[in-house]
Amino acid sequence: MGSLNAQTSYYERYIKEHPDYIFAGIYADEGISGTDLKKREAFNRLMQDARDGHIDMIITKSLSRFGRNTLDCLKSLRELKSLNVDVFFEKENIHSLTSQGEVMISLISAVAQTESLALSENVKWGIRRKYERGHVQSIPSGKFLGYDKDEDGNLVINEEQAAIVRRIYQEFLDGYGTFQIARRLTAENVPTAHGGKEWCASHILKVLTNEKMKGDTRCQKTYNADYLTKRRVKNKGDLPQYYYEDTHPAIIDKETWELVQLELERQKRYCQDHHISTYHRSNEKHPLSAKIICSTCGCTYMLLESKKIGEEGQKYWRCSTFKGKRGAEIEGRMFTPEPMYRPSNKPHNIKRRKDPEERHMLCTDIRIPAGEPERAFIKAWNRLVDNKETYLPEWQKIVRGDDLLKAYRTRELIGLVERVRHIESIPYGLMLKTLDHIEIGVDGSMMVVFLAGIMVQIDDIISHEAGLELNLQPQYLVE
Repeated sequence: MGSLNAQTSYYERYIKEHPDYIFAGIYADEGISGTDLKKREAFNRLMQDARDGHIDMIITKSLSRFGRNTLDCLKSLRELKSLNVDVFFEKENIHSLTSQGEVMISLISAVAQTESLALSENVKWGIRRKYERGHVQSIPSGKFLGYDKDEDGNLVINEEQAAIVRRIYQEFLDGYGTFQIARRLTAENVPTAHGGKEWCASHILKVLTNEKMKGDTRCQKTYNADYLTKRRVKNKGDLPQYYYEDTHPAIIDKETWELVQLELERQKRYCQDHHISTYHRSNEKHPLSAKIICSTCGCTYMLLESKKIGEEGQKYWRCSTFKGKRGAEIEGRMFTPEPMYRPSNKPHNIKRRKDPEERHMLCTDIRIPAGEPERAFIKAWNRLVDNKETYLPEWQKIVRGDDLLKAYRTRELIGLVERVRHIESIPYGLMLKTLDHIEIGVDGSMMVVFLAGIMVQIDDIISHEAGLELNLQPQYLVE
């Protein structure tokens, strides 16, 4: 009776020995906990056959085999009773259709549930002692990209999947967002860790933040909050966590992993500082989306299309706070809006006209013609190329500094300046790797800020019809 096969053989023989019984089949959930009915396929099939009238009586070894959740157990038994289906518990010698049956079942089921709780607590205790001792090989970690487990439970690198992991890390540092990386992998039919073909941003983020990629293990990141439902929740300080270094071979070196964490934190701060929900909004058609910043209020600029008479279809950039009329006042500057009426010389129209009055200038009054920010980036980049020998000592000082992320970005910048040279349009990949943002001043001037911390001020680029007057001396962002 110790094994499932023995129990199956026993009940087949037991039923056939009773001539008044007709054998309807065996319903057994092998290796499934009795605390959660949702995962018990055979039990749910049994209930459906009872509803369909195929079963009159159910024989089970004991109440604990029927279910360990008191509420679910009683609910199922009451449904079976309403269907006039008797359940016989052999060990307890109880029939559910008898008058004393439900009372006895309630008491015994509660005991079974208590036993299940005690068992769950014992298992948790054992797992947490393993966490404390650092026995990470025996701790279940699930399937994740880049690794398999050998016969001894050790993590070993899956080289085919490891190449995907390295690609994800590099593309993220190259400026691509989690949604963009997921779309690219899906388009190329690259399989996920479980063999699926559909990637999503959450998959990519898990890979980027999983410490196992650098060879370390953090134990108890989640825990079982309910022994009945098996619901797992994130450990936000409710239980101690244990961190062990170099527990298995690394796919990503520790410096690269740390760079990715710093970049994730930088992007989070950028979103907070500039009041946007997501960092990656650009694409090849609109490379500067969410990259143009208002110096007055800190919000991002939006690309709009004019509906003004005589300017229909013309595109321009404007501070996004114009939505809801939330524009911030620019100190010391006054502004007179243009009249909104159609040109007309008719006397009755002229008499009704009311010219706009002068008022404090708002950041939303500044409009940047489409194409000007792109030209500003091109001018700033080409100036860096022309004067790289002059700036190189300062760049090398940043590389030797303590800011790991800025040092990495500056090394990348030095290499790109050498390889890419002058540009006449914005290569999307170059912009992603180098540009932090372009800041619009109160006079419409633009400050190009690179990820390396280098700032290039560009004045009067908007007045390109009268010729450019540029101040392109690089400055350095001090934090």
